[in-house]
Amino acid sequence: MAYTIIKAKRIVSGDGFDIYDGYLVLKDGLIEKVADKDDTEVRVLFAQEDTEILIEDEMTILPGFLDIHTHGAMGVDFIDIDEEKLKKVGQRYLMEGVTGFCTSTMVLDREKEKDLLRTFGSLPVLLSPRWLGVHLEGPHMNEKYHAMMDPRYLRDPSIKELLENIQLTHGRLRMITMAPELQSAKEFIEACLQQGVVVMLAHSNATCKQTTEALTWGVSGFTHLYYAMTQHTHRNPGMVTAALLDDQTFKELIVDGYHLDEDVVKLTYKICGKDQIVLVTDAMPGKGLGDGEYEFGKLPCVIKDNKAFEKSSGRIAGSTLGMNDALRNMMSFTGCSLSEAVQMAALNPARLLKVDNQFGSLTKGKNADFVMVDDALNVMATYIDARCVFRKS
Repeated sequence: MAYTIIKAKRIVSGDGFDIYDGYLVLKDGLIEKVADKDDTEVRVLFAQEDTEILIEDEMTILPGFLDIHTHGAMGVDFIDIDEEKLKKVGQRYLMEGVTGFCTSTMVLDREKEKDLLRTFGSLPVLLSPRWLGVHLEGPHMNEKYHAMMDPRYLRDPSIKELLENIQLTHGRLRMITMAPELQSAKEFIEACLQQGVVVMLAHSNATCKQTTEALTWGVSGFTHLYYAMTQHTHRNPGMVTAALLDDQTFKELIVDGYHLDEDVVKLTYKICGKDQIVLVTDAMPGKGLGDGEYEFGKLPCVIKDNKAFEKSSGRIAGSTLGMNDALRNMMSFTGCSLSEAVQMAALNPARLLKVDNQFGSLTKGKNADFVMVDDALNVMATYIDARCVFRKS
């Protein structure tokens, strides 16, 4: 096939390469190269009759964002899913620059959970945006930190159950969030590692020492850091302390200005830096529909002024955050560069899920999944496999 060359105001590769007035070169749905205006190879391609040239002089091109922790949108809860609902949510995600996502679940009765996983296993592959797999948030949690999860269905981890879940989803089980202090957690985490399932920690009463030990078992990081876990206190250090001490794992952050104080985000960035933070939305089903009453995990919830909370208890109930909003906020709260924020939203989640050979940066040979944004980080167009799948009118 012929080459496509997109000329843009700025191109941020996601892995440290940032160029103004440059070219993104595509071929066969893949990234061929990012080049500056004086690149001789690009000049040669310009002269070829079959080269497609797109001029986007007002746009900045970024790698597509990967939202690995989201529970739905547009009235759709991922615990009640079918093909059309998955597509409906996907269309919303494209509008915020998401080119890949995981479907995060809530804790359910085991038989209902099996039915849900069986449904996930039967769904056709969604490519626009890319459905990357299932994230089981639970049920292996500490009851003290169940948060929005139904405590009736919490239970200790089971390797037999893990293998059954992998079979039910036809290998689409990608990630599990769990508490490491539960019985048989070590053996379970080691089994997840053998099966290629990523393990994240949260909803836990683990101490700092317990958490630090668990990190040696093959854990990849921490789900929604600070939430539903033991805190960093000066006499009783908890899971947060262990997360901040460790520099080898990933830390999810929900940067909506509501879940975490701006100074906490700033401090976390100062300690963990661009290489460890993964921006997520932890979005709830009412996202995209505005203020009103919605269900999340079968619980009545309310969205008011873009903040979601459970109606009866008033506890936070996920977010209405967009991934482009998360980048904007991260830059505003911490002073980090766009390049660093992009790494947290694209390359780091790809590394966490071990799909960074395909996604996460504008690097030669990777899938041409990218986003065009204006100076305010409004998403103007989203591309997957070099094909425009969303364009703002």
